[in-house]
Amino acid sequence: MFLYDVVTPAEIEEMFSLPEGSVRRDLRRSKFRQSEIRKSGATWLITLREAKRVYSDYEDKIQVKKDWNWVRNYIDSELNPVLKEEIADFLDDAPFDRIYELYLDGIEGAGIDDGEEYISFVEWFYRFKESAEEWEED
Repeated sequence: MFLYDVVTPAEIEEMFSLPEGSVRRDLRRSKFRQSEIRKSGATWLITLREAKRVYSDYEDKIQVKKDWNWVRNYIDSELNPVLKEEIADFLDDAPFDRIYELYLDGIEGAGIDDGEEYISFVEWFYRFKESAEEWEED
């Protein structure tokens, strides 16, 4: 994640022509994924991809490779302490490496070839987690 890939609530409101205070309201309403936001002093920082997801139904896609080392390196580059904790909680007692296998299975299961686009790991994880939780409820 690069410095210019994060935005403030005021920047988001300007970007999406939202009324002043909209983003702070949505932060209180938990519309943002916790691994995609953080507070720095008095300022909220939100990943641009998360702002796009919340306010324009953006689907984050990347070019992928069906390669264990690529998947591992890519996922590691996406991890932050909050996301890592969410993944560990989701995996329960399974080894953390299981998440790499699951994402690679997702790529292969979608019939994606090297260099084709697939949803980003973060997007995949939250969708996968949500579908697993729905399955458990049934």
